[in-house]
Amino acid sequence: MLTKFWDNLTTEDISKLSRDIILIAPFSSIEQHGSHLPLNTDRVILDKILQKLCENNKKNKDFIILPNLSIGSASEHLDFEGTLSIDSINYINFCINYFDSILSKKFKKLLLINSHGGQTNHIEVIAKEIKKKYNSINIIKANYFQFEGYEKIISKNELEFGYHGGEFETSLMLYLAKDYVKINKIKKNKLSPDYQSKNIIGFEKIIKKQWVTEEISKNGIVGNPLSANAKKGEKLTNITLKTLKKIIEEIKSL
Repeated sequence: MLTKFWDNLTTEDISKLSRDIILIAPFSSIEQHGSHLPLNTDRVILDKILQKLCENNKKNKDFIILPNLSIGSASEHLDFEGTLSIDSINYINFCINYFDSILSKKFKKLLLINSHGGQTNHIEVIAKEIKKKYNSINIIKANYFQFEGYEKIISKNELEFGYHGGEFETSLMLYLAKDYVKINKIKKNKLSPDYQSKNIIGFEKIIKKQWVTEEISKNGIVGNPLSANAKKGEKLTNITLKTLKKIIEEIKSL
């Protein structure tokens, strides 16, 4: 198999795949990321990381990567120009129908890997409904931005309260797709209001207030990208790749 990407294969190639192969299903979004990062930030980061995963595992036949579902549910960002979004109910139903076309062919292992924080709950529901219909399938859910180890590179406060267009995502983009970053637009920015709030209700605390982005940040950025650099992005990428490799090894044994 010369490619690890589903849509580069022929129908004959697909028919010859082992039904035990791990299907990696990427989820991302096309949404605003402030004035310094492109709308496709979530997609680019995930695509580039998965490309590196393939490059690092050329002889590995344990996984295949499905097309990136990059038009997601991002209604929280719709006040900003350029954001593309499907409402939550239609998005969930679309994804379930989409996976029907794949899982009806008896594949047994599915990894849902997500890069958009606004649809983590959607993926929980999608996985739950798929599992109900295809009980024998092993379904694993992962949000790459929640992997352990990033705190060695990015401060705990920035990771917890700088979750959109801040140091984390900007560092990754500077390493993975520097040409897409408007470096002259990178400016100091605030963390989420949750950072200094002592209330038990917050935007992203355990007890949550439903929000749209403008309630947290008028410019669309949550976090401070000023300390971002490509070296940090490389280290973050390596942590992500190491974690993905471990996930794949564990799924193999299921």
